[in-house]
Amino acid sequence: MISEEILKILEQEAIENPHSVLAHHRLAIAYFNLGKFQEAKETFKKVLQLDPFHFEAMINLGILLAQEGELEEAKKAFSFTLKYYPNSLEAWNNLGLVEFELGNLDEAEKCYKKAIEINENFPDAWINLANVLIEKGLFEDAIFSLEKAKTYAPEMSVIYNNLAVAYYYLGERELALQNLNKAKNMGYPINPDFERLLNENS
Repeated sequence: MISEEILKILEQEAIENPHSVLAHHRLAIAYFNLGKFQEAKETFKKVLQLDPFHFEAMINLGILLAQEGELEEAKKAFSFTLKYYPNSLEAWNNLGLVEFELGNLDEAEKCYKKAIEINENFPDAWINLANVLIEKGLFEDAIFSLEKAKTYAPEMSVIYNNLAVAYYYLGERELALQNLNKAKNMGYPINPDFERLLNENS
């Protein structure tokens, strides 16, 4: 964990080295990790002024833009990265998140499948793909994706919560309740209304 004392040192380094990509990038990451997102965004922009092809900074800037609802700008950041670094797992996954938020389900699905093609062991892409498939009403396919995610990351409670949702829509209430209870026992903040609905109909 970065302390405020270390942050001050990094800020001073950036002041003393105004043309140092490394100094500004280290500072931007520190701001990001401390939740100082506005400062992080401005510092990532400074990194990109110094090095327009610093793809890690570009991806992190895209994540911040997406968090602030600047989805089209975030999409540009991830697309720019992929133009030069087409095997960026993180860029494909985050572009999928943006496309999903924009309502472009087919494009989001393509992004997640591309991420999986690059690295099948990446559970986030399987989980995000399942979200798209649930939105499309393809619940059995969503369950397949979530089971793949569980293979690689059985400790992720969100998988069991989302399995509960998919099984519910398939009419498999008992399986839905089993998975929801597992997610709850693992500490996932489940929807109490959904839990009540399943218990009333189990």
